[in-house]
Order: sequence, then C-alpha cells, then structure tokens
Amino acid sequence: MTKKIQHSVPEEKVKRRTTFSLNLTKFELVHLRDLFSVMLPPDMKTSVSQSLAHSQERTLIETKLWQKISTACVTAELPVNDSAPDFIISPTGPPPMGVFEIAQEPQQEKENGSSEIVDNVFGERE
Repeated sequence: MTKKIQHSVPEEKVKRRTTFSLNLTKFELVHLRDLFSVMLPPDMKTSVSQSLAHSQERTLIETKLWQKISTACVTAELPVNDSAPDFIISPTGPPPMGVFEIAQEPQQEKENGSSEIVDNVFGERE
C-alpha cells in the first residue's frame, strides 16, 4: 500500500463533511500510532496530540482521529493500547545556556548601581 498526498487547502474552503482517502503501509500506520502515543511530562497523562488538540480547540477531532487510527491498527493486527509501546518526551541533558548582555539605558541606573532591567528580569532585590 502507498499513501496519497494531497495539497493543503485552507480550512474555510474544506466542506465539513468532505473526507479524504489516505492509504498507509503497515509501517506508516505503526509510525502514526506511535506519534499519537508520545506523552508529555510531568505526569505523562497527556499526549502531544491531545495537548495540541486542546490548544486548538479540536479535542473531539483528535479523539475521532485516534479512534480511526486504532481501528486501522486492529484491522492490520497491530498492537494497540496496553500492548503497544509507550513514548515520552524527556530532557536528554542540561539545557544549553549562554551569557548575554542586556541592553540598558544609562538613566535607568539606580543609586545603588543596579539596573532596573536586571531587577525586572530577576525580580526585585531585597
């Protein structure tokens, strides 16, 4: 099986009931299933897909799409739910850090010599 690629159409031009055919190989279906299974920290209760759907107010669409993917996996005799692998997003090392100069205006200097900008970035000093 191969997949058909269609060009992106602006959302307002797509009719609500129009559907599109997408033929996937077994490996492509596995990849799509796994993509929907990537969980987010800290509690690993929300997937990347669910988080995106929530932020775009498309939770019902995401749920229906997952049901279609799950049904296709069952039909293709691929593992789903507890028998499928789980994936998480996690740091693999310390975040990269650097030292940067903060642009400041000379009149922003305080009597004690500290800068308002530095105080705004790091909070007021006590």
